[in-house]
Amino acid sequence: MPPKGWKKDAQGNYPTTSYIKEQEKLTVDDLLFPKSIITALAKDSIQQIDTDSKILISKDASLALQRSSTVFVNHVLMAAREIAQNNDRKSCNEEDVLNALDQIGMVGFKSIVRVKVVEYEKCLQQRKAEKAAAAARAGSKKDDQLLEDNSEPPEQEHEQDDSVTSDLEGASTKRVKISEE
Repeated sequence: MPPKGWKKDAQGNYPTTSYIKEQEKLTVDDLLFPKSIITALAKDSIQQIDTDSKILISKDASLALQRSSTVFVNHVLMAAREIAQNNDRKSCNEEDVLNALDQIGMVGFKSIVRVKVVEYEKCLQQRKAEKAAAAARAGSKKDDQLLEDNSEPPEQEHEQDDSVTSDLEGASTKRVKISEE
């Protein structure tokens, strides 16, 4: 029996989940970016211009920014996907997005996007360098500890057990114990 609340279609059948998903219309509200992130970006942008005042953004302004940014990003992405598909590729790259900005008439944003991409790549390289440096420091600390622990010359003891044991087949073997510290 189907879940409660499902209605039969015109033929008297209960819809399947894929049928329901096909019937749902996707709206801008389903794709909105998080309001907190959009509001924080807006406040940061305004504070770069006017650092003295405290900034409050109304709910309506926040919602307008949220919707407009979602529509803009989706519009650019749609144009970039078309460019990628025309070049027989399934995924978009940086050049596709820059060409999409040209295509939709936002040529002024190309220089800003290029600068931000370069800043982002520098930030990634800096993070990688910091991780590598932290790993190197951690590795050198471990090496230093090992060197301190092994500063005394290791004494290898080769003890021989003169006891003779016999295997199941009856052959005799001599056991030699080698211990390393």
